[in-house]
Amino acid sequence: MCGRFVQKSPANQMQSFFDIKGPVPNFGPRYNVAPTQDAAVVVAETDGRRIELKKWGLIPAWSKEGKAEFATFNARAESVREKPTYREAFRKRRCIVPADGFYEWTGPKGCKVPHLFERRDGALLALAGLHESWRAKDGSETVNSFTIIVTAANAWMQSFHDRMPVILEEADVDAWLSGTPDTAAQLLKSAAPDALQERIVSKLVNSVKNEGPELVA
Repeated sequence: MCGRFVQKSPANQMQSFFDIKGPVPNFGPRYNVAPTQDAAVVVAETDGRRIELKKWGLIPAWSKEGKAEFATFNARAESVREKPTYREAFRKRRCIVPADGFYEWTGPKGCKVPHLFERRDGALLALAGLHESWRAKDGSETVNSFTIIVTAANAWMQSFHDRMPVILEEADVDAWLSGTPDTAAQLLKSAAPDALQERIVSKLVNSVKNEGPELVA
């Protein structure tokens, strides 16, 4: 799974990495992004790619009350094309969640040790995601949301967790954002065993109330 991540790179670095020409929303560095919070995601529109802020935890457009019936911050790669919550978004509204790293925990309950996973080459992580817009029937509210797709962990990651986010290579970004559903489905696989590196970080990460660079120092 992927239940917390880092998004500290400045907007201009994201613009360059994902070839975004237009303006970007105002957001600062985040070191402990958690479900229900807003984060920057990359979407593809007819006039090009954009960075938008969306709420983490996908709410399907057909939801009656503007909330999911179960946790939707992660979607399983094995069923994302069939599940009603994600099916339409997979067909038409795929996105990328830029991340500098993501967290997983090891150890017994009450004494969890946080690990930060980053790309070994130092580049941004391009996490495969889906996005959706929910609108109240009376037009009083709109919620723009996203989910991160997870798959089976590769052999290296299995030492820490049995799941991991789908990590796209830079060459696959266009196929994920704008390709056919069949093409996109071929990208739902584990990263190469040597793609990531890991380090233990501060237990301050364990609380979503904590934020700041000291979490990853």
